[in-house]
Amino acid sequence: MSTWKFMDDKLQILLVDDNPDDRALVMREISREFPDSQFEQATNSKELAQAIESRRWDLVVTDYQLRWTDGITVLLAVKVQWRECPVIMFTGTGSEEIAVQAMKAGLDDYVIKSPKHYVRLPAAAHMALERTRQRLALREAEGRYQSLFDDVPVGLFRVALDGRIVDANPALMEMLGYPDRPTLLSAKAMFFFADAEKRRELMTLLKQSGLVRHFEAEFYRHDGKLLWAEVNARAIHNRQNQVLEVLCYEGSLEDITERKRVEKKLRDSREQLRALAAYLQSVREEERTRIAREVHDELGQALTALKMDLAWLERKMAEAHSTAALRPLQNKTKTLPVSVDQIIGMVRKIATELRPPVLDELGLEAAIEWQIREFEKRTGIQCQFKLGSRHLNLDPDRATAVFRIFQETLTNIVRHAQATQVNIRLMEEGDKLILEVQDNGCGLTRRERSGTRSLGLLGMRERATMLDGEINIIGRQGKGTTVGVRIPLHQPAQEAKK
Repeated sequence: MSTWKFMDDKLQILLVDDNPDDRALVMREISREFPDSQFEQATNSKELAQAIESRRWDLVVTDYQLRWTDGITVLLAVKVQWRECPVIMFTGTGSEEIAVQAMKAGLDDYVIKSPKHYVRLPAAAHMALERTRQRLALREAEGRYQSLFDDVPVGLFRVALDGRIVDANPALMEMLGYPDRPTLLSAKAMFFFADAEKRRELMTLLKQSGLVRHFEAEFYRHDGKLLWAEVNARAIHNRQNQVLEVLCYEGSLEDITERKRVEKKLRDSREQLRALAAYLQSVREEERTRIAREVHDELGQALTALKMDLAWLERKMAEAHSTAALRPLQNKTKTLPVSVDQIIGMVRKIATELRPPVLDELGLEAAIEWQIREFEKRTGIQCQFKLGSRHLNLDPDRATAVFRIFQETLTNIVRHAQATQVNIRLMEEGDKLILEVQDNGCGLTRRERSGTRSLGLLGMRERATMLDGEINIIGRQGKGTTVGVRIPLHQPAQEAKK
């Protein structure tokens, strides 16, 4: 915006008057206040038109009664071209009615041509220029405010006491999904709240303190979708007869939907981790209970029986006094290795269930083949195994993790899938190991896959994540579930150094 010249500059002043004596009077009086002013005179319509078109004037002084026009017409012509140009009417033929009409049209001051009043010309010029300066400063401030209001990336609003939206910036329109400002302003603020109780809470806080910060609530967009937003608002007051009256409310609205989503995800993750910790503890206790039962019921009974046999042999040998009496004892001793072999088999069975030796001795492929045979014998579910590579070079941690994931997958199939067929694929793809297990069971739903009850799946994911891998689970109701595991074949170099 161009700046206007004021008191310390050389003013360019246009005089519009038929009377040369009156023009001289104006120049003399104004020069008292502004000695460096430059004047141009217009005495007919042509000169006036040329003067208005030629430049922007700092001040125009015009008579009302002119031979070729009147002062109000001059005023309007100047204002059309230069809206902010101050105009003073210096006349002796006007009236109060004309003065009021001229003021409504934008006249800055009205000075009567008389010795008593013309001395007011310098002060009138000074006041007209000062008011112009103030108007321009106010307009510039309003422009800056409007620019800030329109450009700030946070939604801004002003709401009347009856709930009408008085003003809103483009960021708020975009946030709420409205195509333009009139459409948004036609809505009532109260209808944006998804929860009427939250709206009442916000209004109560505003009425009590006049200021609300960091108030969170859900709002409806124009398309009916919900978003979370943080509200900061205040009441705008006007002091009327010593009473503080609320005029409207204004404030900001910031979209925090993504933050809320992340917070919920974090809460869910913490809840899942707590549940997983409890689940793992439960699994450990179940495993300990199972091992204790097998040791007590099977191994303990076998050892007790062996102990009883040895005690019987010891007693009988002490009683035997002939070769014939020792012959039954010799036959009994021949059965003892069988009992010892049974005990050794039980110990191996327990150890194998804890960690199959084949995993360490022959690798992941052989361990999976062994687990498939055991699974088929135990459940009767048919399995088909397709091996894409016979020489997988995996470190023990990765082989163990993939094997445990495979075991958990088979456990989930037995517990939940109601499947009759399982297809397993193990292969290399680039620098990744791929394990895919597909069943023909009832199918795992999305809710079952993401719920906190699916702790086995969560444990599988944690195992894969620890190795920079991932697990994808695809389930279709009635069409089975596919579990896909992808992990790097080798440990990243940076971690290997650690």
